[in-house]
Amino acid sequence: MVVAGPRPRAYAQVVVRLVPLAAGVLLALLPPVAAAHHPGAQAASNVVPPVAAAAAIEDPCPGAPITPDRVITGDFGTDLMRSYVFVPFDVPAGTTAVRVKYCYDQPDINPELNHTIDLGLYEPRADGMGPWGTDEFRGWGGSSHPDVTVSAAGFSSEEQYLADPKGHVPGRTTRGFRPGPIGPGKWAAELGVAAVVSQLEGDSDGRVAWRVEIELSEEPIGEAYEPAPYPRKPVKRDAGWYAGDLHVHGEHSALGDATMTELLGFAFSPRPDGAGLDFLTLSDYVSGSSWAEIGRYQPRYPGKLIIRSAEVITYRGHLNSHANSTNMDYRTGPLYERADDGALTQVRSSTPPRLTFERIHAAGGFTQINHPTIFPSNVPGFANLCRGCPWDYSDEQTGYEFVDAWEVHTGPAGNDNPPASNPFTLTAIQRWDELRRAGHRITAVAVSDSHNAGRTPGGITQAPIGQGTTVVYADALSEAAVERAVQLGHVFVKIWASDGPDLRLDAVTEDGVEAMMGDPLAAKKAKFTARVLNGSDRRLIVMRDGEELSSRDVTSDDFTYEFEGDGAGDYRLQLQRGTAVHALTNPITLGAAPLAIRATVKPARTRARKKKRRFAFDVRLQAQDRELPLAGAVVRFRGKRARTNAAGRAKISKRLRKPRRYRATISKAGLDPLRLRVKVRKRR
Repeated sequence: MVVAGPRPRAYAQVVVRLVPLAAGVLLALLPPVAAAHHPGAQAASNVVPPVAAAAAIEDPCPGAPITPDRVITGDFGTDLMRSYVFVPFDVPAGTTAVRVKYCYDQPDINPELNHTIDLGLYEPRADGMGPWGTDEFRGWGGSSHPDVTVSAAGFSSEEQYLADPKGHVPGRTTRGFRPGPIGPGKWAAELGVAAVVSQLEGDSDGRVAWRVEIELSEEPIGEAYEPAPYPRKPVKRDAGWYAGDLHVHGEHSALGDATMTELLGFAFSPRPDGAGLDFLTLSDYVSGSSWAEIGRYQPRYPGKLIIRSAEVITYRGHLNSHANSTNMDYRTGPLYERADDGALTQVRSSTPPRLTFERIHAAGGFTQINHPTIFPSNVPGFANLCRGCPWDYSDEQTGYEFVDAWEVHTGPAGNDNPPASNPFTLTAIQRWDELRRAGHRITAVAVSDSHNAGRTPGGITQAPIGQGTTVVYADALSEAAVERAVQLGHVFVKIWASDGPDLRLDAVTEDGVEAMMGDPLAAKKAKFTARVLNGSDRRLIVMRDGEELSSRDVTSDDFTYEFEGDGAGDYRLQLQRGTAVHALTNPITLGAAPLAIRATVKPARTRARKKKRRFAFDVRLQAQDRELPLAGAVVRFRGKRARTNAAGRAKISKRLRKPRRYRATISKAGLDPLRLRVKVRKRR
């Protein structure tokens, strides 16, 4: 997340202030519904003429010296908030590096509020027309990158970065931006108008003045950047429970964040010296500049997994694009192009985030909404503290049918004495339950959103990696296997750390269909078995559709509780100490519509051996939409049993005495039991 504005001295102060609030007040913390936006471009004739300018910034931008080839100044009013303005500039042939510095003023009456402008950079458009898009994208740094360089050279060393994270290293590409050749043509600095303080709020003219300085170099840059291939093979091939953190930042996010060595070393070191994780998603800001670096680090951590990811930051909410290498457009607000005289032409109107979620799935990845109820913008003072952090899009704009995961916990866990949860965890869980009741099969995950690895305290929003932890049941430890596990909901979360209590939740119907957490069952009755490991002195609560159904004190470190589920709905577990939530599972859903899935059987060759013949066949399950579980279906044939693999395939082999018709069955949570007839003929 991007945090702006004055910060309270400690997160505990915020918790102390908010935990005692009544439930009705916490309900008010849920984000407001934003006005609808519609996709599509507006006519290029929609020109906004220049207006009376604020005082221009005459002095050079602070920081390392620069010899600019061009200086562009201007100002924006409150009418441009949450929009993006392209400031074009020409780059001649022979240029080896482009350096852009920028700065902007601050309110002169109320210093407690901030103007905020973000910086992105784009290379020439292929057709020279329309808005600059993801094909031309060279990087984004938010407001934390006041001085950026792109070239064909790679990044500075970790040692240089640690010595001066915001230091300019001549010819080297700035983290958060993408190395590559410098093509001649019309480039653009993109100024994202994140916030403009109005006259009513405390700025004398209600405008933000800005300055952009551009330096073009023809100096040799040395060796060109070589991206490291991403290692795609599973780091472990066994099915099992794997603990991870699905939202971690490092040096390619805000300048000053933990280095790759620091964050991976802490994440994969055992508790208590590290986070004790099996995997993480490297969710650096927007650009994906860290993806080509993962291959240099992954071999240092055998048996551990680094998943490609990016936090797509919009001005009404943040989301994660996991397990793919496609840049996603973060600009849901309108796009403008600036002329030399300062006039703005709108080149694209607002677009809803549902289009981004669709593109992530089309790229083979999975989606996640980040810290959805944190610092809600309808509470005075919070909007300036954490701009764009809560999810402020309407249901229609969001398209929850394309959302795979929802952060029910982000960052600091809360207080231990007296036990109390982070208040934004409680509101995130509440909103997730509402979405589940509305029929959206969204998986709950817990994350740290850490920028500082294990360095704590790290500010009001900071927690060490692993607080919280998402535990998945995956058929292997790989990028694709973790994606499947999350989309299936085979997940429980730990709020405090990876060595917190483990939860299991299983169910079986009267006709023998088995389910684990995350699975849907067509039956409306089932026997449930809940298990808590290392969770004594806590209370286990059975939740149905977000309401308490029953509860038990956990009296041992291997505690089992059986209960009956009677009636359609979501059944899940929540483990608490006092009012502090320590862990929760994703639900098993009773009364769910059977999933659209079909099975095909392909007989293999039979081999005669005396009076017995070995009969073998392959079963393949084929999904008819992206949400369907292919793995884990149980195939039974004449006393033999096998489970389908990640591709939905299973092979059964059995010795038989007589050539005749036999019956095989396939059962899987969410499926009507399938009965297959297989015919064994006498071999000629």
